[in-house]
Amino acid sequence: FANAQHSIPALVADGTLAPNCAALFRSDPQSSPLPLYFHQEQAIALAGQGKSYVVTTGTGSGKSLCFFIPIVSAILKERAAGAPRRTRAIVVYPMNALANSQLEELKKYVGNVPDDPPLIRFARYTGQETDDERRAIAESPPDILLTNFMMLELLMTRQGEQDRAVM
Repeated sequence: FANAQHSIPALVADGTLAPNCAALFRSDPQSSPLPLYFHQEQAIALAGQGKSYVVTTGTGSGKSLCFFIPIVSAILKERAAGAPRRTRAIVVYPMNALANSQLEELKKYVGNVPDDPPLIRFARYTGQETDDERRAIAESPPDILLTNFMMLELLMTRQGEQDRAVM
C-alpha cells in the first residue's frame, strides 16, 4: 500500500469531503483521522468527480472505506444544503456476515461524533431483522441501507406497503 498524499483533513480543507468526515473517520474519538492509502484517495477523488471506479486489493486493505467515505461525505453535504433525510445509498453484500461486520464498522465511526439525531443513519435489512425492526426502517428510512442481493430483489419486487417504504 502506497501512502496517499492527502489526509482526510486535507480533503475536507479542499472541499472534496464534507467537514464532519475528519471527525467521523478515526479509530476512536480521541485519535487522529484515519490515514488514507493511495487506492482510497484515488477512489474518493473519482467519486467526488461523479465517476465510476472498481477497487481490487487484498483482504483488510480498506476497500470499504473507498465507498463509505464518499457516500457519507455526499450525505453530509446534501444534508448541509437542506436536503431531507431519505435513503441515498444501498450497499449490497454477498453474505450476511459481511453486512453484519460492516454494520459494526459504521457504528464505530458514527459513534465518534455523538449527535442526536446521528449525523448518518444506517440500517441492516437482510432478513435477520424482527418485524418491529423492519417496520422502524420503513417508517424512518436510513441514509445508508445495508442488505444482501436476495433481500434487495425482494424489496424491489414485493408489492407490500412496508417493503416499498424501505427504499
